[in-house]
Amino acid sequence: MNKLTLLGIIGGAALLAAVPFSLQWSQGSAVPLLGVSQADAATAGMERRQARREGRRERRETRREARRAGRETRRAVRRGTAPQ
Repeated sequence: MNKLTLLGIIGGAALLAAVPFSLQWSQGSAVPLLGVSQADAATAGMERRQARREGRRERRETRREARRAGRETRRAVRRGTAPQ
């Protein structure tokens, strides 16, 4: 293999790895269509991360509220003013 062939193979592989394309089968014919995805992968990733952060924040607040309620109940029991 000469250098130009090797460079072409490496360049083609880099292009295929960088471009978000998908192979879609059409309903009318048996011919597959090669389409370039228009989805912005960075935006989708940001939205997923934000959703995970919000879920963690909600779970953290729920745990904090439960611990706070438990502490208040234990304090009331020690004082002898626990609700019956």
